[in-house]
Amino acid sequence: MLQTNRKPGLFNLRLGQTWRSFEKFRTEGAKALSAIKDGAVATLTTKTGQYRIMEERDFQQMYGLARDVDRLRDGLKMVTVAVRAAQKHPDRENLEVLAEAVAMLGELPELPTRNSFEPLMPENTDFDDDDDVMLDPNEIERPFSNETPVLEGKLD
Repeated sequence: MLQTNRKPGLFNLRLGQTWRSFEKFRTEGAKALSAIKDGAVATLTTKTGQYRIMEERDFQQMYGLARDVDRLRDGLKMVTVAVRAAQKHPDRENLEVLAEAVAMLGELPELPTRNSFEPLMPENTDFDDDDDVMLDPNEIERPFSNETPVLEGKLD
């Protein structure tokens, strides 16, 4: 079992491997991607620019945090408007709106993050009738999975 130094709930990104050209990245092949996990962010520099590469789980966590920041920013705008209204008109109704806005901001639920992504579907589904094409991932044989194989029929 792989253990990481991550504490639950923390998002710790760290600088990973760097490639100065796409050719160096390409020559390493899939091995190059194996080190990009558990918060490592690799850097690929090409003639067209600099790119960051990260594992799907880390991307989903970062995306979820970015969405939370947007929601908090919108919530703070609402509280700011309520504060200005209460300053200009400190009556009971505006003070209640301010209190409600602050309470709602504190009760915003955390957005969920995903550990995986939606399966990709091919754009062109005009297959030859002789081709054996399986689009359902559950139909694909996985010889190295941890699951116990299901035997068809009985051996007596």
